[in-house]
Amino acid sequence: MRLERLLGLLCILVSTDKITIQKLAERFAVSRRTIFRDLDTLNGAGIPIVSYPGVGGGVAVVEGYKMDRNVLSTGDIEKIFTALNGLKSIEGDTAITNLIAKLVPGKTEAVFSQSDYVIDMSSWFADSIVHEKISTLHRGIREHRCVLLEYISRDHRSIRTVEPHKLVFKQSYWYLYAFCRKRDAFRLFKINRIVSYEILEEHFQLRPIAAIKFNNSYGAELFAPKNQADLFEVVLEYDTADEFELTNKIDAAFFHRSMEGQTAGGQIRFQVSNLKWAADLVLGLQDKARVIAPPALQKEIKRRLDKINFYYKGDI
Repeated sequence: MRLERLLGLLCILVSTDKITIQKLAERFAVSRRTIFRDLDTLNGAGIPIVSYPGVGGGVAVVEGYKMDRNVLSTGDIEKIFTALNGLKSIEGDTAITNLIAKLVPGKTEAVFSQSDYVIDMSSWFADSIVHEKISTLHRGIREHRCVLLEYISRDHRSIRTVEPHKLVFKQSYWYLYAFCRKRDAFRLFKINRIVSYEILEEHFQLRPIAAIKFNNSYGAELFAPKNQADLFEVVLEYDTADEFELTNKIDAAFFHRSMEGQTAGGQIRFQVSNLKWAADLVLGLQDKARVIAPPALQKEIKRRLDKINFYYKGDI
């Protein structure tokens, strides 16, 4: 606990010009005498701390030292604050709140207003199922306990025992990075595909992880750079009234308005190399876009629609 307090003290001292002993004691919920002892410890560790007596006085790190060896610059503080707030939005952990309080002296509004980014990874919906999963799986990670998963993969649904190591947030989705005992290797499990989960009593030893490599082939196949070999262009037609909703699925950079006026429609154009993924995307747009080109994609969409129509044939 004292080590944590010493780190917090150091972070505050190197990021402020001056602060009183009383404010430090209140921030860390300890006595003034304890703060004095901690400052002596920092001094003994080679951190030069100076005291300014009188009204407006306080303690600070020697100015020259701060200029040469500042542990965290203002920009560093802003970035850490933004990242921690992002974690707090989904985790709601008291430890994160306390760490923010130690890293950011005074009111956090000032740092928030100076930061260029806001990260909020929470769901738009209250009582999110994903939030419940993340909270439980995080407990398994912290306690080094195995988790029993029922998981839907591309080929089938299966029951697996995994050793959870990391929670990963990438492109609007959460994943669990865990060692799968069934596959005897690390796997990335999409949280939305976890049917059920149970933390087991069995503990495991953390395995070394050098880095997590992500397969970015989906983006490369679907929205590929122009003039790349083996690509074909997809052209979709849409009504202007549906433009806003379509941008939930496709970046606005691919939209091209018709020159006929605001009430006319427009076209969406992008390069792809995988017909199946292009068809998946188009069907996800429902009735808000129509395929103009290529003919092969039109044929694939029609084939799938015929199959859907067959499912409901005679029901209406």
